[in-house]
Formats: sequence, C-alpha cells, structure tokens
Amino acid sequence: MWARGVVATVAVITAWLAFHLDSARAEDGGWTSDFYSYMPATPDIKTPDLDFIPFWTDDLKKAKRAYKEGDFAKARKYFERASDDNNIVADWYLGHMYRLGRGVPRDDAKSFSYYGRVADAFDSEESDQNRLRIMVDALVRVADFYRTGSKEAGVNQNFDRANRIYRLAATYGHPASQYALGVMALRGQGMRKQPEQGLRWLLAAAKKRYAPAEASLGDLYWKGEVVRRDRTRAIMWYLLARSTTRPGEAPGIYDQLDKMLAETTEAERLEAEARATVWADQYPADDEANQTPE
Repeated sequence: MWARGVVATVAVITAWLAFHLDSARAEDGGWTSDFYSYMPATPDIKTPDLDFIPFWTDDLKKAKRAYKEGDFAKARKYFERASDDNNIVADWYLGHMYRLGRGVPRDDAKSFSYYGRVADAFDSEESDQNRLRIMVDALVRVADFYRTGSKEAGVNQNFDRANRIYRLAATYGHPASQYALGVMALRGQGMRKQPEQGLRWLLAAAKKRYAPAEASLGDLYWKGEVVRRDRTRAIMWYLLARSTTRPGEAPGIYDQLDKMLAETTEAERLEAEARATVWADQYPADDEANQTPE
C-alpha cells in the first residue's frame, strides 16, 4: 500500500523539481551519520524549541526523554502511540530506530515504511520550519534506499529516482543529499560522470562539516582520483572528518586516518593540522547538527 504512496510522492517531487530547478543542474563507505538534523537553507532563522510546537505531544516528549536515556523499549512504546495518531515526528524517529537497530532488530522494511510516511507528507509550502526539516530529512533517507537498494525492504536500486529526490532535498541545504549527489556525479550513477560537479557537491556538504563528505574528499586526495594526489590535503580532510564524528559512529574514519598518519612525515602532519584549523575556523562545526531535535 505504501509503495503506491511513494510513487505518488516521487511524482510530486518530479513535478516540483521541473518547476523550481530548471536552472540547477555526492557508495558512502558505511559512514552514514546517526542523525543529521539541520535547518532548511531558507529562510534563515534560529531553531525554535520543538517542545512548544503543537505536534510535539506529551507522548513524544516522554518518548524523546526515554530515547535520550537509552530506554529504547519505552521510547518505542510512546513513539508508536504517537505514530498511530499520524504524527510524523514519531514516524521519523521510528524510521531511525529500525534503521539503526535501536532497541529493536534492524529492519529495513519498517524503516523504509516509516520514513516513507514522513516523505509522503512533504509539502514544499510547509511554513513550519521544523516540520519541513523532518520531511526533507525523510526524503533523503528514502532516497538512500533507492540509491543502494534493499532486498529486505523490497526496494530496487533506482539511481534516477534517488537523484531526483536528492536534488529536491539539496535545495533545502541538506548536507547528506549534497554528499550523495557528489558521489553519484563522480560515479555516473543516474547521470553521466561529472567530476567537477561531484567535487562541488562534496565541498558544499563539507562546508557544513558533514563527515562522510570530508572523508570522501580525503580519499580522493589520498588516491589522486579526480584531483592531484596530495597527502597533506587528504589528512586535512580526515582530521576534519574525525573532529565532526565519534569513534562509535564512524570507526572507518578513525581507522583510515591512523593508517594515513602512519605513512606520512611529521612535517606533512603538521601542515595538515594547520590547514584543518584554518578550514574549521572558516566553517565551524555545528555541535547541534548531528543531534536529534530538541
């Protein structure tokens, strides 16, 4: 039943893109962030406290508190109650829980279904920026399923569909969509290979201190793919990626950086650290970016 809904959603997305994106023309190595909350690019406003927004119900407050305390079974109970009342915030959290295996067995089918319910609610004219950011994030998660495919969820790999959805999310400044578009442009997935465009997408996500994009740029410089090989720049990007994630979230970033450092000189390390400091000063990490909504 939901499959029909997602087809309708993609049709709406395609139409929306055709109207709004005429002038707009980056696999992730297992480094996908836990959560990546963000405010849409426009309008530029401060994040309000969701506790005072009508859709943040008592059940959701209890669920969020339990989630933060690590009591996932309790959190799921309250999230499911809210979900039964068609609350997209609850659906969004449940999508994360089933994707990550938080208090429940990992289940791509359920995760895809919950994210899909939120994506189906997408409205380009939504005035509430918090609802909008949740909708856009769910679109990105749905697109992730189409980009990689999931037999368990019954989702066939579909680069064209993923590309269209990512482009919509990218207009709202979502760094995960910018990263995915960069990867797809570099690999020619759902589009012809566009190395320069791929780099631009990765840099856009890196400016928001999105760790997978930073690590991907590090890999490109380390291997000399698309760009001239530069071990100092490669380490710079990995230092930045390490600073915006935690070991438990992305052990691959930590392991790869250790391998790189073992093969470089002290002078290269010091220069990489200096460059990383300059970049971080210009594009500081948002400590709240990788957190669940408050």
